[in-house]
Amino acid sequence: MKIIKKIILIYLKLPFLPNNNKINYKDLNFKQIDFTNYKQVKSFIFKENFYKLKNDYVINFDFLNFSKNLGGKIGINLSRKNIILWFKINKNKINYPWNKDFASKRLINILYNYEFITSSSSVTEKKILNKIVLFHINRVLFEFNNKKFTNITSYDLKAAILASFLVNKFNKKFLFLIDYILDNQIDKFGMHKSYNLLEHAKFINNLTEIKNIFLYFDYEIPKNLNSSVLVMSSILNQYFHLNGSLPLFNGTNNNYTEKIYNSINKDEYLKLRSFLDNNNGIAFYIDTKKRIFFDVVQPNKDEVSSTLSSGTLSFELSADAEKIITNCGASESMGKNPEFLRYSAAHSTLILQNTNISEIKEKNPHIKFPQKVSFNREDSENFTTLQGSHNGYVKKFSKIIKRKLKINKNDFILEGEDTVISLKTLSNKIVYHIRFHLMPGITYNLTNNKKNIILKTPLNNMWLFKSESQLHIEDSIYVDKNKTHQIKQIVIKGLAIKNKEVEKWSIQKI
Repeated sequence: MKIIKKIILIYLKLPFLPNNNKINYKDLNFKQIDFTNYKQVKSFIFKENFYKLKNDYVINFDFLNFSKNLGGKIGINLSRKNIILWFKINKNKINYPWNKDFASKRLINILYNYEFITSSSSVTEKKILNKIVLFHINRVLFEFNNKKFTNITSYDLKAAILASFLVNKFNKKFLFLIDYILDNQIDKFGMHKSYNLLEHAKFINNLTEIKNIFLYFDYEIPKNLNSSVLVMSSILNQYFHLNGSLPLFNGTNNNYTEKIYNSINKDEYLKLRSFLDNNNGIAFYIDTKKRIFFDVVQPNKDEVSSTLSSGTLSFELSADAEKIITNCGASESMGKNPEFLRYSAAHSTLILQNTNISEIKEKNPHIKFPQKVSFNREDSENFTTLQGSHNGYVKKFSKIIKRKLKINKNDFILEGEDTVISLKTLSNKIVYHIRFHLMPGITYNLTNNKKNIILKTPLNNMWLFKSESQLHIEDSIYVDKNKTHQIKQIVIKGLAIKNKEVEKWSIQKI
């Protein structure tokens, strides 16, 4: 490790590397959407020595965007001082904070804010900042050229392309990598394989900024780059609930939803597409009055899938401008999403023994996960049926899980059927829970037979949730814009005793 460290650090100081004085860093702000969480940055930016903090907003230099908005000498001094102090203690480190795509994000943030940072700097301060920028350029290119293709993110690609243009090292390898990343990180439906709608939007944003970098340096934009932005934007346009929020699958949060919505709806060419030709992802049903999203993602070990939750076969429902059934959401507190929000119990799905469907490992792809997630869609004149199954509980419990969602096209009725199938007879009894997390503000009234629940929404719409089994109400949480709300969840409990256990339920507007 020490030898590798020395080689990298020596390389970055070699005399044949580009001279800092020959590089023009002005007019290099290609930002489209600002994904900085200003509330989180504000919580620490005025603290002394915040550059020592080990959170993503510091490591990525996201605080520069806040400082620029703050403006004036205060913002400039905050930016300049903390960049220089951070670099002083971190420049000789070999892994963190130079691993993953941290260096790429830092470089982008420095270059996008360069003119602001240096606007009132002395000659000496500007030389120091320029050395820091050049060090990042060389380090980003070095890391980029030595990374596995599967570990290159869209931030890495954007930073490396910009850096290569600045030092006159752009070549056809970057065009090949654009093709590779588009082929390997986008599915055939046009969805980013994180199946996280926020990451999908960030990916589109990075591709758009790469297009603008090509334009700035007068280089022809690759055709597949244009087509990918178009297809991914048209898909994202469909993944909004009727209350304007994004479905909360795989770490998605709604911190930037308004910015995302406004950016994609400016284009008149965005058309609705069908999910009929795909068998993996977040399936959906859409009409003018209701929307249903259904998680039938096939998990894998790829780095791009590291944010996947353990919510296979979970669903969300919205109708009449309100969201009714939800997943618990995700937080961005200090750049991290608490692992419990990725658990199966935080999703509206069926769970055995309160055990996760996929084994969760922090900021990593799943270790164990369903090896087969199946999906089928059937359409008739009056109904659409979405059916999914997974074998995530086969090894531990010898069970297959199935879910059927039958949607009435002409009315506000959703009929559900959850099935636990035993592959072999076992003497032990397996407990199952089917969870339906309710949105904040929804009140309920459980009827005497405890098989019906009347729901009242904040807009005074009434819904009836029915089941063939006894229903229970339990506490739950909902995370929205990093604020945690206490909510309720409807729960169907049972024992998987027979070879096939079927639970039927429905939700209907009344």
